[in-house]
Amino acid sequence: MKTILILSTLLCALAMPAIGELTDADLDKIRLIVKEEVKTESTITNAKIDGLDTRLRTVETDVAWTRGKLDSLDKHINWLMALIVVAVGLPQVIIAWRSRKDRTLEKQIETLTQEIETIKQQQTVGP
Repeated sequence: MKTILILSTLLCALAMPAIGELTDADLDKIRLIVKEEVKTESTITNAKIDGLDTRLRTVETDVAWTRGKLDSLDKHINWLMALIVVAVGLPQVIIAWRSRKDRTLEKQIETLTQEIETIKQQQTVGP
């Protein structure tokens, strides 16, 4: 009995590696399954990339539109700055012109006042 038990255990131990080995058909099935999984993942990844590409093109379009608006706004700001300079500068020029005119008139008044004083002194001294 011991001999039969030892022989059957020995035969089972020898047969186990033969049962556990993969055949070429098994390897082909595994390769096919892996290829299908890779193809599925590749399809999903390509769909995601296409979605990202579409979103990127949308963002690029929005950026171009925003740049156009900013350029237009820049032109309006330049005109607005020119108007502000004119609105502030023109009164300053008018004030400076008036003050120069006022100084000229004051000098004339002083000159005439001195002439009047001179004439008064001549009249008091002369007759």
